[in-house]
Amino acid sequence: MQENLSKTISIVELNNKAWDSRYEDRDSAMVFAMEVKENATNKSDIYYAQLTIAQLLFWKTNESEQLVMAIEALSYFEKTNDLLGISRANIICAGMYDQYGQYEKAMHHAVAAVKIAELIEDENNKADTYTQLGQIYSRTHDYENAILALTKGLDKRKKLKDDKAIASSLNLIARNYVLGKKYEKAKMFYEESLSLREKIGDKEGIPWTYLGLAALYSEREEWEISFDFYKKAERSNPNSDQRFELLCLIGIGKICLSQSFAEDAIAVLNKALSIAERLKIISLESETYQLLAEAYEKNGELLRALFYYKTYNELKQKFLSNEKVNMLKHQQIAFSIENAEKEAEIHRLKNVELKNAFEKIALQNYQLEEKNKEITDSITYAKRIQDAYLPEKKLFNELFSNAFLLYKPKDIVSGDFYWYAKINSGSSSVLFAAADCTGHGVPGAIMSVICCNALNEVVNNKNIYQPDLILNEVRNMVTSAFKQQGDVTQKDGMDISLVRLIFSDDKMKLQYAGANNPLWIVRKGKPVNMADNITLTDAYHLIEIKADKLPVGNHERMTPFTLHEMDVEKGDMLYSFSDGFADQFGGPFGKKFKTKPMKELLLSIQEQTVEEQQTILYNTYTDWKSNFEQIDDMCMIGVRV
Repeated sequence: MQENLSKTISIVELNNKAWDSRYEDRDSAMVFAMEVKENATNKSDIYYAQLTIAQLLFWKTNESEQLVMAIEALSYFEKTNDLLGISRANIICAGMYDQYGQYEKAMHHAVAAVKIAELIEDENNKADTYTQLGQIYSRTHDYENAILALTKGLDKRKKLKDDKAIASSLNLIARNYVLGKKYEKAKMFYEESLSLREKIGDKEGIPWTYLGLAALYSEREEWEISFDFYKKAERSNPNSDQRFELLCLIGIGKICLSQSFAEDAIAVLNKALSIAERLKIISLESETYQLLAEAYEKNGELLRALFYYKTYNELKQKFLSNEKVNMLKHQQIAFSIENAEKEAEIHRLKNVELKNAFEKIALQNYQLEEKNKEITDSITYAKRIQDAYLPEKKLFNELFSNAFLLYKPKDIVSGDFYWYAKINSGSSSVLFAAADCTGHGVPGAIMSVICCNALNEVVNNKNIYQPDLILNEVRNMVTSAFKQQGDVTQKDGMDISLVRLIFSDDKMKLQYAGANNPLWIVRKGKPVNMADNITLTDAYHLIEIKADKLPVGNHERMTPFTLHEMDVEKGDMLYSFSDGFADQFGGPFGKKFKTKPMKELLLSIQEQTVEEQQTILYNTYTDWKSNFEQIDDMCMIGVRV
């Protein structure tokens, strides 16, 4: 294809085709530009191609290398006094700085692009420069000037009879009317844009108008109409554009939040945050953090809300400091580039200066990698310490001939831990538990070592074997340890489901005590008596023994733990677990797995061996989590009697 093109089209025509098709057919635009880059001998042609390539790559990755490419081209065009090249390069730089949230630099380049564009006879370029300038004004909340600049761009596009570009300008003007709270004018421009796009069959543009209408109706608090437009926009996402998907998710998250669907909002916004961080769009990343903070606050998760508010404020300061706002106002009033001498010097960096800058970045990256290695090595060593306190896995197989252990830390070290012990005193018995300490990672691991050590001390040295008495004594040890550190209000502690099985000749007895974590027993057949704590299928039923609603640690209510006793039958399955499985976000809508589906899952796998159950549970958890982040440690013990 490239050979045929080079034979029939001149380098200049090829460059023009690359630039003109960058919106409609990015793949072809890249092919044309690369053809020029590989075959052109004139430096000017090469730098025009480089601008197109930088723009196309930036739309895909948002990396700083593309900005360096654009600045390099700008420097060349300034040296050769190529006015079209200067204007075009400034447009691209403005757009890139805009995406990074560096609006004062974006404004400088947009103003420069307009000033140069007015000196040359290229109406397309003038339309592009005014449109870019309008978008930067919009970022700085100067909607009046934004609409003036965008309208100038629209007028020039109408003279050129470029319907797709006209529809785009109509959309941008409508958006600024929304931001300025002039909703009827906004609706009029959006409807004109949609009508034009439908008329010309602009499949790439129609979704953007849907997105605009969704935002308009959201501002007017017409939630159902807004939600419908967001869903229309999602279904018709042009080329699976990630930035477009991000805007849809943020909009849907706002609707969920406004309707007090906090958990739905959290799920949607976590997806949005992942995309925003990947694309490095600081303004949208900051907005997503703010919305997540509000969602977690509404959901009663105040510590998470505080974390997201703090992160939002830190990001906001990066691009909305008073100094930057003042600089922006000055640039807008002056409408000139005279006060940007330092920026101009950056544009004219020589290759050796760029090389030095990259070498400095490389050194910083190396130092960062070394620090990360040191931290990782320390955490790995902490894992060795934690593993030393946990009971050996081979002992688990010796104690339980028909059982499984499912253990998946969120990080290298874990706040969850498993524990078991054999007791030979009068009657033979075994103890086992899945426990969940406050936090995860290193803080959780420290708590797990403290609590695991306390369990070993109480059972092996103090010879206390009854589950409720064990938890009472462990709580005394944990709270005493923190009192010795002078922290009598420390809230750290442990949730646990502690089980004791006592063996005799004719039957087996179960004792249980729990702190926040219940015990589930699945038994074959129908229950004798139905109760609120029973879930059943045709062949099996699940009995839930509820835990005390307090942790093994400091609490407002320091009452003794409750002992539950019952006979167990051959074939019963006992499940002790932390909350990591049920609380994991995932599935098609990014929601928690929750306890009810977990119970149904366990009831459905009772015909399988314990090994098969472990595999099914692990695969179900992994499939549910999919690409979502693991939010907590996960631990589960299953024992068949």
